[in-house]
Amino acid sequence: MEFEQKGTLSEHKAAIYAICEGEENHIFYSGGSDQFVIRWNLKTMEAEKVISKAPTTVISLSFLKVQNLLLIGQIEGGVHVIDLAENKELKYLKIHKGYIFDIQFIEEKNEVVFSSGDGSISVWSVPDFKLLFQTQIGKGKNRKVAYSEERRELAVASADGFVQVLNTADWSKKFPIEGLESGANSLLYFKKSLLIGTKNAHFHEFDLSAQVKKEGIAAHNWAVYDLAFNSELDLIASGSRDKTVKIWNPENLSIVKRFEGFDDRAHTHSVNAILWTKHENLLLSAGDDRKIRVWEILE
Repeated sequence: MEFEQKGTLSEHKAAIYAICEGEENHIFYSGGSDQFVIRWNLKTMEAEKVISKAPTTVISLSFLKVQNLLLIGQIEGGVHVIDLAENKELKYLKIHKGYIFDIQFIEEKNEVVFSSGDGSISVWSVPDFKLLFQTQIGKGKNRKVAYSEERRELAVASADGFVQVLNTADWSKKFPIEGLESGANSLLYFKKSLLIGTKNAHFHEFDLSAQVKKEGIAAHNWAVYDLAFNSELDLIASGSRDKTVKIWNPENLSIVKRFEGFDDRAHTHSVNAILWTKHENLLLSAGDDRKIRVWEILE
């Protein structure tokens, strides 16, 4: 298996913090501290249009396909709900007092979850966006959430050094995963495990069947900010503050490939977000260097 960079997308004028899939496999959206949300086309490798000029920095994005809505999470704790068909804002949701670090749509329940820098998460109904539930998860930032449809549970990464797993049927707390020795930054359900990326650059794999946390491994040199799994290729990707994107074998968490430095035309600053698309299995990475880099996996 070979890897190479297919291209670099450069429309943003400041750090990029969020990327999400769009209405078709070759469409995706991005946002960051320049406050622009941009729609991209991977077939043409070009920006199609600016969807929104947000009032403050964009931290998270989520596209709801059936409703054709784009949710824009911001630094001040609010979420803008954009109707893409009508090209207008439907609602502005504001209950949190800290960054909206992540947005997760629970499709079978028509509920969406916001995780915030104020240490809480909130659950909202779709499409009317009524607040259903809010609960505190530690005292630190909740940077990421991950959802398992099979297990009907949501994992929340807390900067306080643990992961809280909740039952999505009634939003009760199922169990915590503790002993991480550092704040939890990123999460990924894959196969029968939950992978946790931490502030101190480690991976911790939690075996969901045995309910056991395996010994951590040094994955990066700085905080692990995002994780993505490609089930078709059976590969995990990670992005870090250390400027690198790495590809991993999920069977033993061994490194398959690292994208770093001049030779790989890699990021020159922190990698904040990654997305594995269904269009030609292209991997996207975005960061503080204002670039979205498109990685191609060649069989």
